[in-house]
Amino acid sequence: MAEATNLMRKAAATLFPDMTSQESFLRALLLPVPRGSAVVWTVPPRPGELETLPRTDLPDWLPLSIEVLAPGVKVGLSDAYGSGEIYPLDFSSVLTGSAMLAAGDSLPDDLRVLDLCAAPGGKSILASALLQPSLILSNEVEGRRLGPLRHNLSRCRIPAAYTQRLDPSDIARLAPGAFDLVLVDAPCSGQSLLAKGIDNPGCFHPSTVKGNARRQARILAAAAETVAPGGFLLYTTCTFSLRENEGAIEKLLEVAPAFSPVEVPHLASLRSALAPFPAYRVYPQLSHGAGGFAALLRREGRSESVPRPPLPPPLLDYPVHHPAKGVSSDDETSCT
Repeated sequence: MAEATNLMRKAAATLFPDMTSQESFLRALLLPVPRGSAVVWTVPPRPGELETLPRTDLPDWLPLSIEVLAPGVKVGLSDAYGSGEIYPLDFSSVLTGSAMLAAGDSLPDDLRVLDLCAAPGGKSILASALLQPSLILSNEVEGRRLGPLRHNLSRCRIPAAYTQRLDPSDIARLAPGAFDLVLVDAPCSGQSLLAKGIDNPGCFHPSTVKGNARRQARILAAAAETVAPGGFLLYTTCTFSLRENEGAIEKLLEVAPAFSPVEVPHLASLRSALAPFPAYRVYPQLSHGAGGFAALLRREGRSESVPRPPLPPPLLDYPVHHPAKGVSSDDETSCT
């Protein structure tokens, strides 16, 4: 086994109080085990089409539209993938993204969703499958990632989907208080990639963490401005850093006091011990997933009392068009 660096051991000691848990965590990063992808069905699932883990091995709250493949299954070779009926992502992304379910009955029927850091599209597709929004705007500021995002939304035939390539501050300026649910799957140090066997040099270095935390603070501040009164903000990452996770939420609450963290009952077993407010962590040694973080916040006020402003037309300039039925798309892999 490769040796854990001093920075990795320092991070483990921050996350876990006992040496046994620290060593188990480090072993999961340094000796990654094969993991099967989760898949989100965008049509009614067809049991038996893919080799999956038994439902008894999965959380009982998991919707039937989500399955977990057996390790080694090549999802991109399946007919369901080629026809856009499934989308693969790490199971940690399902767990953290599922926090949006806690918004539940508080969301309006004509739900508007903004996915602020959307590429390659996993959280947008998950939101579409779980919540059936009337409109979803998937934004990606990096031009090289916009093509894969549009491809995935088109391949999976996500309804009422639009894309944009704007800085979060521009969306905040154009559409303040305009969305009922805002997703921030934030750029981060990506420490959980190690549990997938993917090299990520420097991901535990303080300068890497600090730089990402600064960017996350700016994104979150802009995201908060776009949430309608009574609406929700879901913050997720695929890292273990305290500064990028609980620390990011603490800083947001300082500058956006209208927001409060919300309990996610079905994730209670994953509640973070590192914050006094509800937040949730996935660790690779304790899950089918590689690792991640989620916190769901709600803005005070009732959406019925303050009508949402209309969306300015430029935000909807780029609708996602769908391939004809029976026409498969080129393969596109995904991480989130």
